[in-house]
Amino acid sequence: MVLEALGKSLDSAIRKIRRLPKVDKDAIDALIQELQRALLSADVKVEIVFEATENIKKEAMNTKLSSSIRRRDFIIKIIHDELVNILGGKSTPIRIKPNKLNIILMVGIQGSGKTTTVGKLANYYKSKGYTIGVVCGDNFRPGAYEQLKQLCEPQNVKVYGNPNEKNTIKLVLKQTKLALKQDYNIIIIDTAGRHKEEKELMKEIQKIEAVVKPDEVILVIDGTLGQQAYNQALAFSKATHLGAIIVTKLDGTAKGGGALSAVAATNAPINFIGIGEKIDQFELFEPTRFVGTLLGVPDLEGLVQKVQDAMAEPDQEMVKRMMRGKFTLEDLYIQLKAIKKMGRLGKLLGMMGIGNIPDEAKEMAEQNLDQWEVVLNSMTQYEKENPKIIKKSRKRRLAIGSGTSYTAINKMLDQYNQMKSMMKKFMKLRKKAKKGRGGLPGLPPGFELPKDFKF
Repeated sequence: MVLEALGKSLDSAIRKIRRLPKVDKDAIDALIQELQRALLSADVKVEIVFEATENIKKEAMNTKLSSSIRRRDFIIKIIHDELVNILGGKSTPIRIKPNKLNIILMVGIQGSGKTTTVGKLANYYKSKGYTIGVVCGDNFRPGAYEQLKQLCEPQNVKVYGNPNEKNTIKLVLKQTKLALKQDYNIIIIDTAGRHKEEKELMKEIQKIEAVVKPDEVILVIDGTLGQQAYNQALAFSKATHLGAIIVTKLDGTAKGGGALSAVAATNAPINFIGIGEKIDQFELFEPTRFVGTLLGVPDLEGLVQKVQDAMAEPDQEMVKRMMRGKFTLEDLYIQLKAIKKMGRLGKLLGMMGIGNIPDEAKEMAEQNLDQWEVVLNSMTQYEKENPKIIKKSRKRRLAIGSGTSYTAINKMLDQYNQMKSMMKKFMKLRKKAKKGRGGLPGLPPGFELPKDFKF
């Protein structure tokens, strides 16, 4: 397994949490310590480790959960979120346009496994039905052309090159032109390895990019570099229009966590990882699946979705307040934070039995969630709880404070008032339909009003 030591440490920590009958403060503190040790051992930067684990601790201890979700599952979910964030967030596919020519320029430092990765990438796309041509633009390293041929020819992938050409720009341009005469879907151009301190060679790669105008520039980074990978990745991202990263040699290094997190810090997506020397030891980098393997949770994606769905359910205390007609902007603010991450407003309203709100009203609310959140963050607590006091001078202050317009403030308040008006109508219908304390039509499944509840 890739990063086996890290995976064992994380898996051990998760197993302990899952076995506990109750997850309390002491259990969370112990988990945080284990996570920190595991990530630091994998060479993840100290600052990143402590920021991530502090976020996990805060959410694990302070988030109020509904009865339908177990805290241990919630903790696994937030560990997933932080690890995926450390690894650069959700993966972005390499931009390959179907039925069109795609030129990929491969760059990297010496010894990163770039030429081997060119062969692996050719094999990967050929297995997907693409026609591939490979150009050897490395006239610096002896045997580079022969190595590419050994990797590609068994796959029936033609390699274009000329080991005798001394001018790199001429070599790349001429051999790419030859490849362009064929009907390839993808042309992959290998280049000589170069270090960030080699200024002239870094300028050369800029010229090569300008000449061939690739659709994608891919950086190949050695996973054994650990945290040092950041500086190399940053240098190439400044020199070229870097669109993707491949991290190699992750099968035999304890520094893989450092390399992955460091590279992700450049904001360039990691698309593939190399996990061995063989041509097929190469796979798409999918952070959730990767983290699931590390945590020993095969269906982590399913668990995350389950937790998200449960957290999208309305808080029962909030529902009770709304049932009493006490729908405030503070309630809206609390739900906005959950809705933005977990689900659509229409789903929430439907779960609360308010399915007759016009679609245009729900769509308007969903479209304005981001803007609403900014405005609400500019409000005082008193304003959130008493929106009636928000008149002309307050609206002007809120517009300036939130960077929105006076009109936007009015629209938000109008939308709130429309929803509150609908709530009142809804409550009148509920009163007429009332047939006892609980189980009123339209309430969330399993929700019952308290015995002392009165309309």
